[in-house]
Amino acid sequence: MAEEGKTPLTGEETSSETELKKELQGLLKVILEEDECSIDMTINSIGILSRLTEMRLNQSVGTVSGSAQEQILQWCEEHGVAPPKVDHDIDEPTTDQCYVNSLLEKLSSSLSDQKEAAKELHSQTKTMPSCRAVFSEIPDGISRLLNPLSAIKVDSDPELQEDLIATVLNISTFDNNKKLIAKHPVVIPLLAASMRSGTIATKRNAAAALFTISTLDSNKRIIGNSSALVPLLELLRVGHPLAVKDAVSAIFSLCQLRKNIVKFTEIGAVKVIMHKLNDGILVDELLGILALLSQYQHAIHDIKDPTTFPQFIQIIRKNKSKLAQKAFDTILYNVCMFPTKIKRAH
Repeated sequence: MAEEGKTPLTGEETSSETELKKELQGLLKVILEEDECSIDMTINSIGILSRLTEMRLNQSVGTVSGSAQEQILQWCEEHGVAPPKVDHDIDEPTTDQCYVNSLLEKLSSSLSDQKEAAKELHSQTKTMPSCRAVFSEIPDGISRLLNPLSAIKVDSDPELQEDLIATVLNISTFDNNKKLIAKHPVVIPLLAASMRSGTIATKRNAAAALFTISTLDSNKRIIGNSSALVPLLELLRVGHPLAVKDAVSAIFSLCQLRKNIVKFTEIGAVKVIMHKLNDGILVDELLGILALLSQYQHAIHDIKDPTTFPQFIQIIRKNKSKLAQKAFDTILYNVCMFPTKIKRAH
């Protein structure tokens, strides 16, 4: 084991390094024995140290991550050392890409290997942005990632499911992956199935992944045309409080698209939101969604229902936040203007 505070070096020491070290030791001995140190000796010592450092960097730079390489290059610039040379073709896979690829290969192996690889992918994509980025470069990377899961029995192994869905969430935070994930024929159905069954963390991560990819307008349309809206609304209705928060974020994002507002309204979003408002959970956020829904005729009809509207007024009276009041003003305005100011989806 390397001594604390020292960086372990890989590979055997070269003869050039040995000779340079001997030369450096000789200079240091002279410096220590002389009363005054000449400038030439000092410069020679610094030069030898720089050359030794460069040798070590040249040996190791090809095996370190991109962020570490940037730190090495910055150090070289600050200390006047020539940047280490890395001999490889531009198209050669990076270390991160090779490692992620090896983990994806393990997902086609035994269940124990799958679980081990899924857990490592979850960990690496959570802490290493470079490991998220490589999914846009690996052929069929997303297909291979989700290969162990079946939409029919997605929770056959809850632990495996949790790690793989968490990995989908992690890689969805990388912009170049957002379109790839949304357009993949398997991802959204698996996220929808995972919101119905799985651990609390799995349901939450599935909703959070939908929110993340929905930040692109083109993806809002894809999700709106998928099977994800009903389980997303059901998660809002009966989900764990943490999962409810992610479901609210996803629904609000999706409702920035007119057609999705109509679809959420038609599957009963107004009644679900009114039910959750009675619980006093995420009132400002839920009223924000209701304000968006109130632009459309079907939602206005549900809000003006005799059993709903008095309940809505009571909720507003209890909540005095500025966001709630702003949403209430929008909703009340749309209700009062009905039917002259109602927009229709097209």
